[in-house]
Amino acid sequence: MANVTVASLARVGRFMLLAMMEFGIIGAANAATNELRPWQEYHTIMWIGDSAYKKPGKIPLFFQRLREMGINTGMVYGDGDPQSLLANMPQYYVENMLNRGLCLKFNSEVADWDQFVNNWAKNGRPNSAFQRPFCLDDPAWRSWGRKTMEQLAGKNAPHNPLCSNIRDELSTTFSANPFDYDFNPVALAKFREWLQGRYRDVAGLNAEWKTRFADWNDVRPFSTDEIKNRMASGEALPRGKPDWQALAGIKLDFETAKRTLTRWNFAPWCDFRTYMDISLAEALADFRTAAHRVDPQTPVGIEGTQMPSAFGGYDLWRLSQALDWVEPYDIGNSREIFASFMPGKPVITTVFENDTNHARRRLWHLLLEGDRGSIVWWSEDCIDWRSDDYALTPKAKSLAPALQEMTSPLAQLFLRAEREYDPVFIYYSQPSIQVDWLLESTVDGSTWPRRFSSFESEHNEMAKTRNAWVRLFQDLGYSPQFVSSAQIENGALRNMTNAALVLPTTLALGDNEAREMDNFLSHQPATAVRVLFCDGIPGVFDEHGKLRLAGGLARVFPAAEQGPVAYAVRDKNILPECKTGRISDYALQRLTANASAEWPGWAARNLPRKAEVQVRAMNSEPARVRIHRFRSGDTRLVAFERNIDYQMSEELKQAGGNEVLERPVKMEATISRPAHIYDLRAARYLGYADHFEFDLDPWQPTLIAVSPVKLREEGLVDALMKPGK
Repeated sequence: MANVTVASLARVGRFMLLAMMEFGIIGAANAATNELRPWQEYHTIMWIGDSAYKKPGKIPLFFQRLREMGINTGMVYGDGDPQSLLANMPQYYVENMLNRGLCLKFNSEVADWDQFVNNWAKNGRPNSAFQRPFCLDDPAWRSWGRKTMEQLAGKNAPHNPLCSNIRDELSTTFSANPFDYDFNPVALAKFREWLQGRYRDVAGLNAEWKTRFADWNDVRPFSTDEIKNRMASGEALPRGKPDWQALAGIKLDFETAKRTLTRWNFAPWCDFRTYMDISLAEALADFRTAAHRVDPQTPVGIEGTQMPSAFGGYDLWRLSQALDWVEPYDIGNSREIFASFMPGKPVITTVFENDTNHARRRLWHLLLEGDRGSIVWWSEDCIDWRSDDYALTPKAKSLAPALQEMTSPLAQLFLRAEREYDPVFIYYSQPSIQVDWLLESTVDGSTWPRRFSSFESEHNEMAKTRNAWVRLFQDLGYSPQFVSSAQIENGALRNMTNAALVLPTTLALGDNEAREMDNFLSHQPATAVRVLFCDGIPGVFDEHGKLRLAGGLARVFPAAEQGPVAYAVRDKNILPECKTGRISDYALQRLTANASAEWPGWAARNLPRKAEVQVRAMNSEPARVRIHRFRSGDTRLVAFERNIDYQMSEELKQAGGNEVLERPVKMEATISRPAHIYDLRAARYLGYADHFEFDLDPWQPTLIAVSPVKLREEGLVDALMKPGK
């Protein structure tokens, strides 16, 4: 379930693209999208089930009902025939092109993962059990995948499909559940080849891993049980089963850990997890290339992705470089991370809500974040198949107003406008995610295989901390972006004058990344602000998951300042007014400082901002307002919404916890200089001023135009959409 969205590079805005390319924020794969068909409109897509085609005579009526609901795009599954769809709704996308090998949820001998894990725990876990049913490196399977992609892409190319989906809910395991796939001999041989590109020789690998392999042919990774046995025993090559009770009791204390380095050397496990991420991303890139050989214009992507994870292949940076579009399950900031890594490429969502308010709120939020479409799950829930006239169900009737609003001229105005971001970059580190999983899962003892992705989405502390940093900067009116370890290693920080770098739970850092961050703080322009925020000591492990004798940024963070607290650093000096207690694991709770000033207050006064737009609640409560800023010609567009904590579960249910923000609130906004201000929803002139008041509806954003010249209220939206207006 999930679908499609593609935006041309022009949609991001020329200035942002040039800046991102200069700073290394766009990878080569992302820049090379000029052949793709532009995605100019918002697409409301229906995931179509089998019932729609059971009565051929009623197919036109079915599509008529979809149009009444606000749907403008259909779906063809796999190698299905699009002709009956084309006669009634010409625009469509191709769903699930590869239905063998990528999604083990439906293509595996394991029918019940829960029972499978129970048996695994009861009967032991031999390495022979770790061979994936479909090895991602198997030449025969990859050849089948390429041929299938070419066949289906060629079949649909004459009809100019909106996009193509390789596979929904794909994974190296099952969702992002922890499992030691893939010990298949083909995968291990490829893994050894990859290792030879990272280590000068076997001796170098043994030094990093604390192993004793005689040659490359002997090299094999540690299973999760084996690395946990090393953690529990402190022995480099322990035998037997882990002492689970001892493991559950260990905690990482940096000073103590430096005396038992082997216990905290996770490299034989982390390197393999990294390789499995690469294996999935390379397979997807291979299949995308195959489709583009016969149809270079149709974007190719995936649906139903998981949160950043040590398992499942969910290194979001690597995946982003292999895709033209993506439909993420918004878990663990996945939506925001993908959008940062795929500028100008479509991101879409699945609509799972049953009521107008919740659907409207989330769809407008995502449109303002850059979404270019949505997939309604699914036709079986939207049509009353028992009725003679295929009546819309209550769910369909409830969704209709929200879907229709997404294709309105007002929504299109924001789709076409140029987004404005702030130079606040949140660091994404897959090695840190791997190390964190090992540290957080020690409390599970022998039950770690039951640490399913559904559990991680609600309980992972690193994900909570990352989300807290995002929400805190958004509460301050900033639009932060994510930056990957690869981008930093390639020099993304070098040309940034005014910028803030945030290191959320950054347990692992490579030497090159640490050097770039050190230089970022060392070469401080006299009139600029370069600041680094972090919680805890950054880089206590290297990029392979091996504990360091000193943190990766030890010259910046002296030993006396190391601990589970949040810091801000400028000129390599820790700012006392920004040193705080442990960052909140509830995203909307604001930090308060232990010292002389409130952390958010310092940040609001000192951090650079792309454009000065600030807001405050007219009562004493925190505003907690998300501000989106755009440009349309000479006019600035501003959208205000409550900073809701959107979290999609694997069951397509939104997490709660937003009740305190679900009531109207009176706000006052200020802008940097006086201008003509318009309420776009009401098409009403608010006056010439540098501030204005408004009532913020909790279910839909307030949309404002700020113009240097006075505009006519009649036809305001249409006028703003014209070039030069």
